[in-house]
Amino acid sequence: GGGLGGDGGSTTGDTMPSVRIVSPASGQTVPANRFVDITVETDSTTTSFLLKVNDRVASSKALPPDMVGPVQAILSWKPEREGAYNLEVIAFNEDNASAPAALALTVSGTAVEGPSGATGVCTGRVLVSQLNFRDAPSTSAVRQGQFDVGETVTITGRNPDTSWYYIQRTNGQQAWVINNAQWMQVEGACDNLPVSS
Repeated sequence: GGGLGGDGGSTTGDTMPSVRIVSPASGQTVPANRFVDITVETDSTTTSFLLKVNDRVASSKALPPDMVGPVQAILSWKPEREGAYNLEVIAFNEDNASAPAALALTVSGTAVEGPSGATGVCTGRVLVSQLNFRDAPSTSAVRQGQFDVGETVTITGRNPDTSWYYIQRTNGQQAWVINNAQWMQVEGACDNLPVSS
């Protein structure tokens, strides 16, 4: 029982993921007061991520419950002052924690105000891989497919309690996606979305 190999029959909760930071590269300088996208990926089933900054928990992200296998996710972090920061990302599969992936970033105090997306459009950006889109606002509705991590969609409507968004993908396909800020980052004019049927 050397514990090597074996690609068969592992069930959720008994494998320990390993996590790697895809971007940004360690040693980069980023502006203060702007969100930094930290793209991470794992090699096996992951149920959540934890982001630590200078040994303090900055954010955590739970993943969609039916995920299996390697995942990618985007963790956002907004540094508020300049300085050197040590970030760590830890992936969890239930209670099994990965070894942390480390990232050193320098924050400069020169945030350039970019164009704020005040175009009257509501957009969403997918933060996790394997996020489903469906033909109706229900987890029991027919699954039409899964978004790519980092994909941007236009949000055109919502269900009555705004627990689901009606979206249009860049290819014109329309579908429903669950409203979960950990899985989709929403920006723009999203307060007055019409109720879609």
